[in-house]
Amino acid sequence: MRGEFRLKAKSLFLGFVVGGVAAAAATLFTAPASGKDTRKYITVQSKSASIQIKELGKQLTDIKNQIVHVGEEGKEALSTLTEDVSSSIKQWKSEILPHQQNLQQEIANIEKSIAELEQTLKHANPMDKE
Repeated sequence: MRGEFRLKAKSLFLGFVVGGVAAAAATLFTAPASGKDTRKYITVQSKSASIQIKELGKQLTDIKNQIVHVGEEGKEALSTLTEDVSSSIKQWKSEILPHQQNLQQEIANIEKSIAELEQTLKHANPMDKE
């Protein structure tokens, strides 16, 4: 993602530079003014372009810093979420343990009762003796 952002920023910057050069060339070829006036106009335009490029650089730096900040906040939020989920699972396990033990004891009692019932039925059924 970081490389993609840099690529887009470079493309944007390159677009501004190429646009500025094209505008300067078009101005030179279509200039109805004298050479002195044209040079003055080019000087003003180049200073303006320079200011715009510097401003663009500042804006890109601000965007980069904001992305870094959001990434750090996201990392902190994910860490907190992980801790909360882990804590909730531990609490759930400790709360469910007594019930789990009771269920296991009840299952063991039911299995014992079934075994006793089978033995009782086996001894009470005359067909099984033959």
